[in-house]
Amino acid sequence: MDTRSRRRWTAVTVLFAVTAVLWGSGLWTRSANQPGPIYTDTTRTTHITSTTGAAKQVLPQPAALTSSKMSLAAPAVAVPLVIEIPRIDVQSHVLAVGMTKARAMAAPEGGANSPNWADTFWYRGSSVPGAVGTATIAGHIDDAYGRYAVFGRLSSLVRGDRIYIRNTRAGRRETFVVTATHMYTLAQTKTRAVLNLMYGSGPPRGLGPLPSRDGRAHLSLITCAGTWDNAVHSHDARLVVSAVRIR
Repeated sequence: MDTRSRRRWTAVTVLFAVTAVLWGSGLWTRSANQPGPIYTDTTRTTHITSTTGAAKQVLPQPAALTSSKMSLAAPAVAVPLVIEIPRIDVQSHVLAVGMTKARAMAAPEGGANSPNWADTFWYRGSSVPGAVGTATIAGHIDDAYGRYAVFGRLSSLVRGDRIYIRNTRAGRRETFVVTATHMYTLAQTKTRAVLNLMYGSGPPRGLGPLPSRDGRAHLSLITCAGTWDNAVHSHDARLVVSAVRIR
């Protein structure tokens, strides 16, 4: 992106001012006490049904990744997930993050050579990736020197591309297929419809993750897009890639 060179020494304090996740002025108070995934029983064996063509698959529910007692105000923690996106050569470890006091997703940054530019960030107030609902994973578009970060080429994804999420502890890999890509202005990311798309219907209402209406496991990948705005120290748009689990 031709604006990256203008941010060479800027500490991109915004992965996305996803002022987002945070519908309503009281959301921080409500969500901070209910951050955990809905599925907190690791022995649970509920399933979801996914339709691919004429065949139906019964898909097992993933186990919880963090404690249901962990506040959204707590620092980022590592979880045993790796996200792989072959089309754009992404293979990234996942950190579980909460939200800041400003009610933005708390995506770590660090210095220019920080590993955080190669990490992706699962919002732990959303569904566990692979569970019925919407899991939200974000990544930086570039670093403080303007070099591509983990989601620097996210805009190259098209409908039908595969996304894999591997649980290194459970030895399982789940497959998602891209269904759509969306570009939104910052103003649009504050609307209920877009928030629901990015996070599912629970977090924008100040709740924990809720099952999706269609009974499927959805995945939202988010990064910055558009033009860098020095006045707000952020890009002026967000790219959202929507995907659904197929196995």
